[in-house]
Amino acid sequence: MDSRHTEEQADLLALQKFQHNFENSLKSSIIYLLRDGALTIGELEQRIDQSHGQILEQLQELIEDGLVIQQMSEKVHGLAYYLTAPAEDLVRQFKESIRWSKQHIRY
Repeated sequence: MDSRHTEEQADLLALQKFQHNFENSLKSSIIYLLRDGALTIGELEQRIDQSHGQILEQLQELIEDGLVIQQMSEKVHGLAYYLTAPAEDLVRQFKESIRWSKQHIRY
């Protein structure tokens, strides 16, 4: 197997892992909504049409994945969720995907 084929296989595996992690659009939605700063779970619930339990479950997975942190915030006077640096990198990719989708996919 040549190095190009090996690299291609590694790229495909990485793509599959990415797609698997974000096949749940709720995770992507949460990350995108947190792009401008911290939100409470109540604020997320107002903006996402999902149950409290579903949002909380996805937030916990995002925390475990190292993409979101949870901490007390004076701004919201309580517990808030923030993006980590790797998640901020994802937001840039999501914005590019949104731009591409609007240009090339008919709804």
